Order: sequence, then C-alpha cells, then structure tokens
Amino acid sequence: MSYLLINDQLDLLKLEIKTTRKEHFTRLIEQCRLYDGETLSIEPPPTSITYMGMAAANLSLAYLLTKQEHYLIEAKRWIFTAVDYDVWGYGFLVDVDLSASWLLSGLGLSYDWLKDHLTEEERSKFLDKLILQGNKMFNYGEENKGNCWSTDYWQNHNWINYSGLLTTAYAIRGEYEGAEKWISVIRDNFEKVFDYLPEDGSNYEGTVYWRYAINSFLTAADLIRKDGGANYFETNFLKNTFDFRLYQSAPNWEENINFGDTHDRRSSHSICAYYKFASEHNNGQAQWLGELVRTKFLFREAYQSKVFPGILPEAFLELIWYNPNIEPQSPENLPLTKYFPDLGLVVMRSSWDTDATHLSFKSSPPGGHKQWKLSWELNKKNGWRTRSLTHYHVDFNHFILLHKGASLVIDEGYNRTSKAEIHNLITVDGTGCVGEKIWEEGDLSDPVLFDLNCKGIHNVWKNVPESSIAEIEAFTNKDGYIYAIGESSKMYYPEMELTRNARHIINSQCGYFILLDELESKLEHTYTWRIHSEKYASKRSDDHFEILNGTGGLNIFTVFPEECDTSVDETLVEEMMTPQRPNDLRRIRLKTLKIENKVKSKDLYFLNILQPKDGLKGDGPNAISIKRIKGDNCIGVEITSKSNTEIFLFSSKNKIAYDDIQSDSKWISVVKDKRGKVVKSTNYNRTPRS
Repeated sequence: MSYLLINDQLDLLKLEIKTTRKEHFTRLIEQCRLYDGETLSIEPPPTSITYMGMAAANLSLAYLLTKQEHYLIEAKRWIFTAVDYDVWGYGFLVDVDLSASWLLSGLGLSYDWLKDHLTEEERSKFLDKLILQGNKMFNYGEENKGNCWSTDYWQNHNWINYSGLLTTAYAIRGEYEGAEKWISVIRDNFEKVFDYLPEDGSNYEGTVYWRYAINSFLTAADLIRKDGGANYFETNFLKNTFDFRLYQSAPNWEENINFGDTHDRRSSHSICAYYKFASEHNNGQAQWLGELVRTKFLFREAYQSKVFPGILPEAFLELIWYNPNIEPQSPENLPLTKYFPDLGLVVMRSSWDTDATHLSFKSSPPGGHKQWKLSWELNKKNGWRTRSLTHYHVDFNHFILLHKGASLVIDEGYNRTSKAEIHNLITVDGTGCVGEKIWEEGDLSDPVLFDLNCKGIHNVWKNVPESSIAEIEAFTNKDGYIYAIGESSKMYYPEMELTRNARHIINSQCGYFILLDELESKLEHTYTWRIHSEKYASKRSDDHFEILNGTGGLNIFTVFPEECDTSVDETLVEEMMTPQRPNDLRRIRLKTLKIENKVKSKDLYFLNILQPKDGLKGDGPNAISIKRIKGDNCIGVEITSKSNTEIFLFSSKNKIAYDDIQSDSKWISVVKDKRGKVVKSTNYNRTPRS
C-alpha cells in the first residue's frame, strides 16, 4: 500500500528500524513518549498550535511501524483535540495562515496514514474538519490573490500554507471532489515558485526562515513528483540551496550567520531536510551535517531555539527521509570561499576548523536580484503586491565577522523596524535606506500597522522605488586574493545626491581584512561609519580600537580619514517576535563603534584594517603595524606583519603613483616578503566618474 511521503516503503521501513534506521526509530519513540499524558487545551490555546499536527504525525507513524494500540489511542487524542477546536489559530489570520497550515500538514498525513484504522464516525468527523479548514485556507488565498501569501511567491507563508493544504488535498482527494481544485491551483503556484526562485539557492529571509519553511518546500516537491508532476528536486534552487545553508553556518556548526530575521543563532538546523537533500542529490555533506546535528546538537538546538514547533517534532520526517546508503562526507574539501550572486552574498572562511575566521558580506536589491526584477514585472502586469520583505533587513554592504568561536562584528538578528543605523553600514547625515521614512508614519505599537507589517505590507521596503538597488560590483577569488565590492548609492534618499557608496572588502589572506568605503556626493555630508559587536570596543590609541569577546578578539585600525570623531556607544534593539505571543520580546544591546568626518564634505574615503585575533593570547607573533600613506593622487596603508609587508593604495582618479608603484587603477595591493620581493599583487580597474 502507498502512503503519502512513505510511498510504498512501509515494509522496508519496518525492517530497517531494527537495523540501519534503529537510532532514528529510537528518536521517534522518544518523541512520542513526550506526548504521553500531556494536558491538551480544550480551547484553541493562546499561542502557537503548530506542534499539534506534528505530534499527530509522529504518533501516527509510530503506530504504522509497530501496530501497538497505545500509539493509535494517543494519536487520536491529539487529532480529535485539534478537530474539536472551533478555529485553528489565535488572534492573527485565524484559520488562514501558518497555524492552520501546520495542522493541515500534520493532520493530513495522519488522516492518510490512519484512516483505515479509525471508526466510521471518527473518519467522517476527521474528514469533515479537514474539508472545512482546507476550504477556509483555499478560499482566503483565492479571494485575496495579489495581496496576500497566495501570491507572495518568494516568502515562507506561501510555501508553508500551500504545502499544508496540498498534503490534506492529496490525503482526501478520493473522498472530496473539491480537493482536485486545490491541487490544481497549488501545483500551478509551485510551478511559478520554482521558476521564480534564485538559481544560486540563496534565501533572502535568512537561515531561520529557510529552516522554518524548507520541509514544507520539500514535502510539496515530493508530493507533486509522486503525483506525476515535475521533479522540482532537479531545479537549480533545490540543487544549490543546501550550499546556502552550509556556508551560512558559523564555524562551530551549532550556530548560524544571522542575516535577515533570525530569531536567534540556533534556530536554523533541520536534520530531516539535510537527509532529504542527501538522498535526492547524493550529497555527502548534507548527510554529514544531518548526523552532526543529530548526534551532537539536537537537544541544545531544541531548547535554545525560539522557532516553533522546532526540531524535536521532526522525528517522523527524519526516519522517513534518512537514506542509510549515503556516505557522510565532511566539507573539508569544499572551497573556503563561496559567492551567491542573486543575493549578492560572499562568504570567506580561513578553514573548515571550528575556530576559523568567517566573514560574510552581502549587497543586492531588496530580496535579491531575481525577486526584485520579477516582482516588479508581475506587479505592473497584474496590479499585485507580490513582495513580502518584512523579514529582509536594511543590510546592503553589511557584513558579519566571527573568529575563534567569538562573534566580533554582528547583525542584530531580528527587527521589524529595520534601519541602516543598526547594521554595519554607513549613514549619510543620519539617514539610511530610502524607505526608512515609513517609520515616521507611526510605529508598530499601533495594532493596525503591526497587523499590516505581519502581512508583509507595512515595512521599510513598501515605497522603495524600482531604481533603488544595491549590487556586488565585483568579486574575485584568485591569485591569493579574495575581494568583493558592493555599491549601494541608489539605496539612499535622492536628496542626498550620492553618486557613489562602494564598500571594498579585500582579503589578501595575510590575517586581516582591508575595508575601503568610497563616499561621493554632489552635496556636503556627515558620513557615519559604524560596526556593532557584542562587547564594547576599547581605544588603544587614536587610530586603534580593540574588541575582546572571550576566545576571540578584533583589532580595528582607523587609517582614513585622518581627522575624524570616534565614539563607542550602545544601540538597543527591541522587537515583538509574533502577534501570537505579544509579550515575547526579543531584546539585544549592540555595542557600537562609530567613526565620522569632523567637517562635512562631498567626498570621503574610510580606510580601516580589521584584524581578527586570539582573545586570550592577545596579538603575540601575529601583531601587525600600520603606517598611513598619502600621495599626490592616492591614499593608502602599509601593513607590516612578521613575514610580509602589504602596500594598499587607492586613487579616486585612477592615478596611483607611490615609490616604485605606478598604476592606472582604482586601487592596488602589493605584498612583499621581508627581502622586498613581490609575493603577489592585484588591482581593481573601475572606470572613474566623469
């Protein structure tokens, strides 16, 4: 007999739970044990109920595999508690959004797996509730097409809601004629989604929302393929999206690189998703990461994660999607640098060791290149609003830096009222993104605005014009150099009259990063350069700050501008997590280092050297010295270490002349050994403005 997701593998699973899936079966049984005797609310609880469908699915699978009656009895207790609820959800988009879709997913599977083991009365009651809730979800999506999740093709609500409804539709299609209409509409939706998603596999909402939605995504692809539809596992997005998650892992593997809305640094692992990628693409690294999380990080992920229903209830999917024939393979042979062009995301690692240096830098149009282009086309054509960028931050030209297990330059992690000033960016006369004035219309303590924000409508990106984009202007990884250049001048208010805002991050692989920021405008401004950390920066000298954070540390050498004001302060970010838990506030206190020009100017160039270091041993033999360079048409820095001297020179006029270095470049780097012999060099040749 064939079951949803299990297909015709039930007999094989029954055999393998005694051998190759024994540990995964133990996980399932332990999870089911947690449900025994748990008091269930007879009224819809005033919080997330997403866990209830997952509980039913776990118990239902345990019964199928064992035929032990107590699992069936417990499964029915959870199922019919949810069935008896008048509504699915609490306070926000009741019956027609995530709470309801998680129940449709889990209970849809339970109905398919258990329907032959229910009484006629139970089966009829269960079926009627699935039809009722399914129609509520389906009708809402149809009636609000163009202005809700049903056409938010790039957003997690679209994938989760339609995947949950699709699961129920396939479970009841033989008993409810209307399910075929659901299936037709949803398959059409996912055909668009997989066509519209970026080929590089990146996700603009960040690793936590990637993790939150990915199993719904994989479930939909599995169900559609089984029904004779397209094999979406062969799309570039699904082939590459595990790489996105892998490279956005912190070096310790437990935590994430938290661009976008990432409630915390742990809520982004999904063992079952890793297993599914491993199985579908013969991906040994995915199998390796799944096993690493299962054997070492499972319970810490579960109890420190802020995302519901979390990792523990995914036991049933872990057992089903695990393929014992895939050999785990560590990522040690993968490239240390990875570029995701759609999201403008560049990842640089020093190694695959857990104490490695990790820098991630991103710069792209809001939501990524493909979404920005296609959503504008769809909206103009249909009169729709398909961009739901609430979870996307004002983080163009923003970067995150970790070293020796310490977070040194950080993202605030979660903020519905995102602004440039709470990211590692440059503000101009105190202004940031062109959309930030929306917060002058009222804050999210207004329930109407908060409701619109949760629906993806009232956010910083609402009125950003089509022409306002950022991009990676150049990326190179060769000849011993890695560099990325992000250009974001169009993201600022037109009245600022910026003609250039380019951040260059140059990694000569000598143990530090060169950060060059070009600011050019037709008007005079105060430019504010800032980075945020977990710990305060201490001033070691006029041009040297130090951040120490346990095992890791960071030297910040300020080279240009020569005359500047520096300050260290605290930036408080406080935000409500979800309207279903209004008292659940996420609060973070960023420790902020700011550098500003003392005198307003049209053009300004920030040149800073960031050197990660051991927070316990200090600088030691890896100490570097910094010498400022000023030429007729160029500025720069000489960086001397124990083994090398690097000379970095920049010219806004593309005319560099200093000692024996002559170049018609925007900038040039030359690394010499102690004898003065050139070890390597590179340069950047952007055409200067007229």
